[in-house]
Amino acid sequence: DIAKMRFSTPSLLLLCAAALPTVTAVHSSLSPFLADLRIVTTGWGEDMEKGLAFASSSAVPALRRTDANKCSLQSSSTAFARGEGVMAATESPARMQRPTATNGASSLFMGRAAAVRANKKGKTDAAKAKLYSRYGKMVTMAVKAGGADPVSNAQLSKIIDQAKSAGVPKANLENALKKATSKDTADYKESQMEIYAHGGIGFVIDILTDNNNRAAGDIRTVVNKKNLKLAEPGSVAFNFDHVGRVQVQTDADEDTMTEAAVDAGADDLEAMPEDEDGKSGGFNIYTDKGDLMAVADALKEAGYTVTDAVFIWKPKAPVEVTEEEEEMNLEAIDMLEELDDVDAVFTNMA
Repeated sequence: DIAKMRFSTPSLLLLCAAALPTVTAVHSSLSPFLADLRIVTTGWGEDMEKGLAFASSSAVPALRRTDANKCSLQSSSTAFARGEGVMAATESPARMQRPTATNGASSLFMGRAAAVRANKKGKTDAAKAKLYSRYGKMVTMAVKAGGADPVSNAQLSKIIDQAKSAGVPKANLENALKKATSKDTADYKESQMEIYAHGGIGFVIDILTDNNNRAAGDIRTVVNKKNLKLAEPGSVAFNFDHVGRVQVQTDADEDTMTEAAVDAGADDLEAMPEDEDGKSGGFNIYTDKGDLMAVADALKEAGYTVTDAVFIWKPKAPVEVTEEEEEMNLEAIDMLEELDDVDAVFTNMA
């Protein structure tokens, strides 16, 4: 039960000191547990110094520093048995290590770094799945409209090229083509829904579905659960410009890309965030709706890698919200984007 509670660092150390007699008395029965207990904390700072000042060395578990701002408390049966105190901060680098599965530690608390990595990977996988699904639906729409032959169906050919540039596996495209030619496969229709969110901002939701009733019902469920409000058509959308967006993957600098975008007939551009390795994420190039494919084709002919070309809702004036409102809105966006029928969610939240 104690492990589930949160304490400040001084309180935690004082608790260890007060509990030492009891721990010693029942040490033999708790040895297996104590041998595996590892409590890892970060950013101790002044709290660490205050805690050490109040706690006697015999009551403090063995301390191992991992770097200037991180350390690990290791409570083991051997440390208590020998009555070891705090290890010197100058102990050899070879012993300054965080407990891992390879050195016999069974972690009771998952490291924050591991949790962040797992969460980030989950979001990346979800984004890929959404991307693949969208191109699969676009292939179906193109096939239903003009046939399954990319040679005679120019729209289908462009969608396949875009999908390949975006990294959609060949097998996924082949399966989508095969499925689209089946008489049992329903056609997909595009539509929008508008929502008032927290803090005076709004969502415009692009829907790509073969069942409008199902899509609307699923979205209403999220709206009710996250305390949002459905809006009348146009009441949120007027805060956005409906434009084309071409994504280009390149290492070119902004001046070079600006010149290329202007020559291609684009209206504006912005640099995308760098990736984890610090490499350029490329550029978002904005166009008039009627010029989207023409600009994309011109950039391809100029030698640039076009990874996506879609219509988006670009906010005219992003709105500032509080941290609490931002968190609630982001949770709602995540839930909406998880719906199969939702193609994209656009917001004017700053």
